Amino acid sequence: MKDNINFEIEHKYDIESDAIFINVKKKYKYSTSIELNDNIILDFDKDRNPCGLEILNTSSVLGVHRSNLENIKEIQIEVKIDEKSISLSVCFGLVIGSHEKSVKVSPFTANSIEVPTLQTKLASAF
Repeated sequence: MKDNINFEIEHKYDIESDAIFINVKKKYKYSTSIELNDNIILDFDKDRNPCGLEILNTSSVLGVHRSNLENIKEIQIEVKIDEKSISLSVCFGLVIGSHEKSVKVSPFTANSIEVPTLQTKLASAF
């Protein structure tokens, strides 16, 4: 089991489509994706390591206005995979008005693509 692997990430939020794209900064070769729910898609590289994340309808998923997503201070992602499930915990540090706010989503799904057991942390501060 791989444990506590830390990767630096970068992101791009598209306000028009209300979608955020997050990926690891290291080079990788994309292999496959799995939907954790209707709006959250986790990407894997050829070695079956998490390498990217897409959140569609981001403002609705996080319960904030689109304009608040243009000023993300921090993103922390934790991926846990076992034989039966893939779970994700994503925490966004946002500036809303003059206040900082943390917003978290925690989707999960069955491990239907048989990704090996893994616990990985991805993080970045901007």
